[in-house]
Amino acid sequence: MAGLARCEYKTGVTWGDNHASWDDLYNSIPGMLNFQLFGIPLVGSDICGFIDSTTEQLCGRWMQLGAFYPFSRNHNVKGAASQEPYEWESVAAISRTVLGIRYSILPYYYTLFHLANNATSADGHAAGATVTRPLFFEFPADPNTYAIDTQFLVGPGLLVSPVLTKDATSVDAYFPPARWFDYYTGSEQPSSGATATLSAPMDHINLHIRGGVTIPRQSPALTTAATRQNPFNLLLALDAEQAATGSLFLDDGESLAHSSQCFIAYSTTCNSSSCSLVAKATPKGWSQAM
Repeated sequence: MAGLARCEYKTGVTWGDNHASWDDLYNSIPGMLNFQLFGIPLVGSDICGFIDSTTEQLCGRWMQLGAFYPFSRNHNVKGAASQEPYEWESVAAISRTVLGIRYSILPYYYTLFHLANNATSADGHAAGATVTRPLFFEFPADPNTYAIDTQFLVGPGLLVSPVLTKDATSVDAYFPPARWFDYYTGSEQPSSGATATLSAPMDHINLHIRGGVTIPRQSPALTTAATRQNPFNLLLALDAEQAATGSLFLDDGESLAHSSQCFIAYSTTCNSSSCSLVAKATPKGWSQAM
């Protein structure tokens, strides 16, 4: 908690000096979620561990999880064994996959950060929005979510269920009452309001999209600057009423006190024969140059 005392408004935290251990891999999730409650959404743990030397398996699993931290950084202490992903071909392959996903959903993260800093409630006070959140934030009426600290949501709709134990090739994941779809295949998860055992080989982290959510994406590139030049697409997951909503915040991507920005709200409804998507844009100082 020492880092909290040094923090000011609109800042971030990395809790350094963690250990390259399976315990600290797990501990990074409740730590990340606690800081969301403190109003500091830009947080992350040293991926693969800072103190001691990591292992190929631990680093691979940590790269999978850490790709979804709000602040994502592989970092270790001087004198420990190198832990860059390229030290192991398996970890390099894992990293290419999960960082490709992270870069593709950066518009979703960017929008969540905007809402965390700017969203207001109906009475005009700060809404207390978060970037990542525990399951009970979205499902407060479901007591099964209250003690879960091995899974988390990115925003309202991306469920992350990582492997946190050595040699495991499956993971028990709880799915709150809703429609859930596999991020990779789009297939609907049959379990709702129940725990399911999911296959989790070394090269796979389970990700699911909640029905009713729209995730804005871009084709990933090697840098964030290059990614921002690529085409957008919307990943829609329909709820039981065959509807989905979402939003996208855009600015110039460079300046801190930007004068040009645009907030877009999406609403999709479908019936048995067609779908309708409405995008409502609220620009501010928008120019063709953006």
